[in-house]
Amino acid sequence: MYRPLTYSFNLFLTYLSVILSHMTPYVMAKSSIRFIFTFLLLALLAGCSTAPPQQHTISPHQQVGKAGQEESVYVVRLGDTLSAIARQYSVTALQLQYRNNIADPHNLKIGARLVIPSKSQQVPPSFANKTPFIWPLKKLDISSEFGSRNNRHKGIDLRAPKGTKIYASADGLVHFVGQQNGYGKVIIIKHADNIQTFYAHNNKNLVKRGRRVKQGEIIGTVGRTGNATGNHVHFEFIRGQQHLNPRHYMSN
Repeated sequence: MYRPLTYSFNLFLTYLSVILSHMTPYVMAKSSIRFIFTFLLLALLAGCSTAPPQQHTISPHQQVGKAGQEESVYVVRLGDTLSAIARQYSVTALQLQYRNNIADPHNLKIGARLVIPSKSQQVPPSFANKTPFIWPLKKLDISSEFGSRNNRHKGIDLRAPKGTKIYASADGLVHFVGQQNGYGKVIIIKHADNIQTFYAHNNKNLVKRGRRVKQGEIIGTVGRTGNATGNHVHFEFIRGQQHLNPRHYMSN
């Protein structure tokens, strides 16, 4: 908002009178024009004031109202994944993705605001089919993360009692069934888009090479074959020759 012009002009005259009173006639004659324009500009600038724009920020766990109810809003930070945020609020990554209409769950933008859905959030089957991979165990108990052990761990270890059923992460073709050094009994399934899933340390392999399996089909049981200190399934997600963090690709 601008102050009245008379105020600005009076301010200008005050500045000018102070300066002129300290100047010799010669300097005054030579520099009067320059001083007039300079102080006119200063007066005009001093005569106007603007309020700085307010910045609105939101921090994780802040509550916002919507449709008469309160919902938690989480602001994405560096290193966040959809699965990790979902676990923090005891919902599924798919519920979180559907509630926020996220097209690519593997490309979260830092600073994006995610509304946390209720645990009863329904996800239509048509939307669920967009993210085809699921964890190979019904109950998730992670004992070793991807990239641990000085970044040498190429998968995620899922702890479970011996004999727990292992499920196919997605539809695919059984590419390998057998023993591998250090991994004990192993199953490898090939999927679309040059993706493979790898299941190791199994107690029993229940499928044969060349068989087509459906997502959620039982393919083996948890064990500790190979170099394993306890019963678990070592699960890897591989695209081409690159090992990726399975957390970024699971829908449940």
